[in-house]
Formats: sequence, structure tokens, C-alpha cells
Amino acid sequence: MMRIFDYFFLTRPIVLIPSWAFLIVGYLRGIEKTGSGGGGLSMAWLLLTLVLSGVYIVNQIFDRETDRENGKLYLLAEGHVTVRSAAVEAAILIAAGLVISLIARRDHFLWLAASAILGLLYSADPVRLKGRPILDLAANAVGYGAVAFLYGFSLSARVDGEALLMTVPYMLLVGAIFLHTAVVDSEGDAAAGLRTSATLLGAKGASIVAWILLAGAFFAGLLLREPYPPVAALGGLFFFSWGLLSPGKKGSSLSYQWGSLIFVLLVVIRFPRFGALLVIVFAVTRLYYHFRFGKVYPRLDF
Repeated sequence: MMRIFDYFFLTRPIVLIPSWAFLIVGYLRGIEKTGSGGGGLSMAWLLLTLVLSGVYIVNQIFDRETDRENGKLYLLAEGHVTVRSAAVEAAILIAAGLVISLIARRDHFLWLAASAILGLLYSADPVRLKGRPILDLAANAVGYGAVAFLYGFSLSARVDGEALLMTVPYMLLVGAIFLHTAVVDSEGDAAAGLRTSATLLGAKGASIVAWILLAGAFFAGLLLREPYPPVAALGGLFFFSWGLLSPGKKGSSLSYQWGSLIFVLLVVIRFPRFGALLVIVFAVTRLYYHFRFGKVYPRLDF
């Protein structure tokens, strides 16, 4: 019976949380810029969730070897779901998101297509930006800090040059957090022959660049009067400094987990319904991994 849920959790709902956060932040900033109400957030959330769920499955298909090296309890890496079944599920999810947008909300299609294309280029051969240093960082920064943000922004305001400029501190923040996630996986990635920004820079170099990007997010946010990145950067400063002084898995785990959490909590404070969704996602994921594998996941490091 539990195997039925494997196909749901293959979409990695916990990993979807950052994309939801940036979608909502963009939506809120659009409302605040125009001074008028927006609409269509629920539809945008559903469509983006469908598309990115499919993209994350594709990512796991191509990451099977590195996930095994990194000891991650992912369903494909351990053979609980076949590659063929996963590929079919990914294709259905991505197609569903794009087709529904064409039928119901054509103004959403370009943002969804951009998310799908960027995600597939990041994950899949032969391009696989994940294995290309610096480009892996740029793809994450653009995907979350720009595309997801602007998708939400477009629901309540017109996307113009000013809106594009607004994404800068968000992209810097994402880049800072991403580098620490890459450090945590760097040993397994290197063993599997995957060259990333973290394997190129090393734990120390990646931690230095991440700290600089975090500082950039703080100052760019102040300059552009974007309220979320400076507060998130200040909140994450202690952990990023820890990662800088003690580079390695522990410092990087603390940096990316708490850096992400602080940003997400800021969104929850401004948009409480998001908090209710997170509690549900966290609870059902904990229960699934407990009863399915006897593991505690997700959890925060301290």
C-alpha cells in the first residue's frame, strides 16, 4: 500500500517549497508596487507545482548515481521506482501543467515553459547545466530568483525593466544558498564524475563566494528597496560566517538549511496561508519517510 505513495513523494514536495516562496514573494511585491489586488495565485501555484514536480523527477533520473554516492534516500537512487515509471510520470506532470495553462490561462504559459526548459537543461543530458561550474549556480539563481519571482509578479503587475531589476537581490540570495547545497553534495558529485561549482571552488572557495553573494543580496536589497533579501541575509549571516570559518558539510548544511528557512518564514509572516501549507507538507513527508523507511526526514541540523 505504501508503494502507492512513492509516486507522490517522488515529486519531492519539500524541494518545491523554495519555488512556492519566490512565486508568492513576486506576487506580493507586484501588489505592493501597484497598490492594487492581484489574482490567479492559486492557479499559478498549481501549474508551477505540476511543471516543477515533473522537472524534479527528471533531475532524480539523471542524478541516480550521485544520489547513491551522497547517500540520499531518494526513491530512484535506491530502486523503489523504476526509471521508466518515473519518466512517464515526469512527462505527464510537465505536459499537464503546460496544456492546462494553454487551455485555461495562456498568460501563464511562457513562465511555465521557461521553468520547464531551464529545469530540463539543468538536469538532463546532453546539456546538464548541473555539471557545468558557474552555469549550475546561474541556472538556480535565474530559475528561483527571477523566473518564479517574475511569474508571481506578473499576476498583479506588468513585468518591465524595473521588475527585472528587482530580481537582482533575490538571485544573489539564491546563489549564496545554492553554493552551500553544492558543497554538501560535492564529495559524492566528484566521485560520480560530476563537476560543479563546489567541486571547482572547493568547500573554502565556495563558502567565500557564498558569503560575498549573501552580502550582495543584502546591499542590493537595500539599494532597490526590496525588503525580503536584506532581512534574510542578516538572518543567515551567522550561519554563513560559520560556513566560512569552518568550511565543509556541517557548516554548509547549517547555512543552506537556515538561510532558506529564514527566507521562507518571512514569506509565512506576510502570507500566513503559506505557513499552513508548509505544516501539512512537512507533516505528511515526515510520516511517509517514517513508515516507509524508518527514517527521520526532513530535519534541520543544529
